[in-house]
Amino acid sequence: MSPHQLYVHLAWTTRDRRPMIDRPTRDFLEQYFRRTAARERADVVTLAILRTHVHMLLRTVPRIDLPRLVQYFKGGSSYAASRLPGNVLGLRWAPEYSATTVGPKQLADVIRYIEEQGKRHPGGAVEDSVRDAGRI
Repeated sequence: MSPHQLYVHLAWTTRDRRPMIDRPTRDFLEQYFRRTAARERADVVTLAILRTHVHMLLRTVPRIDLPRLVQYFKGGSSYAASRLPGNVLGLRWAPEYSATTVGPKQLADVIRYIEEQGKRHPGGAVEDSVRDAGRI
């Protein structure tokens, strides 16, 4: 990693905010996002994957092609996750995403915000979707 680092908070939703992410899909996405980030010279600092959306804090070099990286995250994961054995929900992302740079003084707050997503969205955690699978 370069001595200069850029922190970016990324967030995006499933298409129409439909609950398309179950536990096997979440587990796949976590590995997929981390591998893709590493391949593109970025690190996933923290990650929250809920039934309808994703929050991710990346540490990367300042010269990264961020739109291309997001395309890899969204397009590649949608294609691969929709083909997982037993995936009956499919996975489609909404076309838009949010990208916000994070300064060193805000890092702790953003990490806490991402890690508390399950509390901020009652019923949105993936564990809830597994327990309540009949209601999705």
